[in-house]
Amino acid sequence: MSDRRNGIPYRRLGRTGEMVSLVGLGGFHLGRQADEQETVRIVRTAVDNGINFLDNCWDYNGGASEIRMERLAGIATVRVDGGSKLCSL
Repeated sequence: MSDRRNGIPYRRLGRTGEMVSLVGLGGFHLGRQADEQETVRIVRTAVDNGINFLDNCWDYNGGASEIRMERLAGIATVRVDGGSKLCSL
């Protein structure tokens, strides 16, 4: 089943019944901004435009990306689903 909001397609996430955007916001770059307000702008723009799937990894930027995304997920006025993973090199 597919749905569109703000031009972004959504699909059900497995058996959870949750509708998640097919376009996600990757978190690798979120810990790189010197000014955390730039990170706020990026996340807010994504969420305000219909993205409700955020992907991240603890290894990104020494954990800074995940810390910022976790802190900023609370700005959403809709449910935001996040995914995280462990990286190994």
